[in-house]
Amino acid sequence: MGEAADSVSGLSSLRWAAQYHYDVVRSLHQYFKPGPTQSTTSHATFPKPGEGVQLAAYMKETDLRSSLAILTSIEAAFQLDYQYRCRQRLEDDLSLLFRSRYRQEQSFVSLEKVIFDAWSNYETGAPRLIAELRGAFRYRHWLAHGRYWPPKLGRRYDFEYLYRLAYLVFLTLPLNGVDEA
Repeated sequence: MGEAADSVSGLSSLRWAAQYHYDVVRSLHQYFKPGPTQSTTSHATFPKPGEGVQLAAYMKETDLRSSLAILTSIEAAFQLDYQYRCRQRLEDDLSLLFRSRYRQEQSFVSLEKVIFDAWSNYETGAPRLIAELRGAFRYRHWLAHGRYWPPKLGRRYDFEYLYRLAYLVFLTLPLNGVDEA
């Protein structure tokens, strides 16, 4: 594995996840592409009935799995930033709030209730991104917890949207300690 795969989160792992996603998509298309048969007959084969449906199902599953990978990368970045701000004893308002929470709850705090709220209140430009992330994390909960109920999300989430959102988060918000893990 390359150095990007070793990083827990940040732009490097985001790029790695995208490369992996697109490689799998290309591989699926190649696998299901009609072509000459491997048998001794001289005629080309055509897709068997249902192969298009199977490709579509595999593509959908790939999108779901890649989406989850992007969301876990975002979550890791925010948790690493929280830990970094507490360990390094930074003096900005956001870090002071995090250290106060750290004294109460130690290392684990809720991403959505503590970390996202703090970013919304203390970082200029963050409220809009955090609002987008809150919606995306409802999608993450649905993905991670079995997908057995019809999600009520208010918008369609897919890999492309989540990749763009994550990229914007990593470029816009001053997350500390992210690529140091």
